[in-house]
Amino acid sequence: MNNFVVASGAQIYDALVEGAKRKYNRSTDDYSVYEKVLNDFYQYMISDKNNKAACERIRKRTNNNWRNANYPVTLLMFHKHRAMQLCETHARICLLGFYDKIFDIPLEYYELFEKQSRKFA
Repeated sequence: MNNFVVASGAQIYDALVEGAKRKYNRSTDDYSVYEKVLNDFYQYMISDKNNKAACERIRKRTNNNWRNANYPVTLLMFHKHRAMQLCETHARICLLGFYDKIFDIPLEYYELFEKQSRKFA
């Protein structure tokens, strides 16, 4: 069993924005922060100087756009609080390797990511 799931940049962005709208991520309402995090991770993925051919394949497959890239998402925990008050269960996630970037997303998005990932397992 994997301890991560896979989702596209566009799907993750939508999940992050919806999490912010539901006030799970209280730190900012500036959605460009989510775009920056996803773009930074994309740039990290295509920066392997030891494997330029693989980086070029990623650029080509994604049309050099972070929204089209597939990202590994790690579930940190299921969470039930918003602003220190009980609320519906949602997922606390991070991008695999970007452990200092932690976000809460609606549970239905994480479940979609799990379902998609099982198709490729």
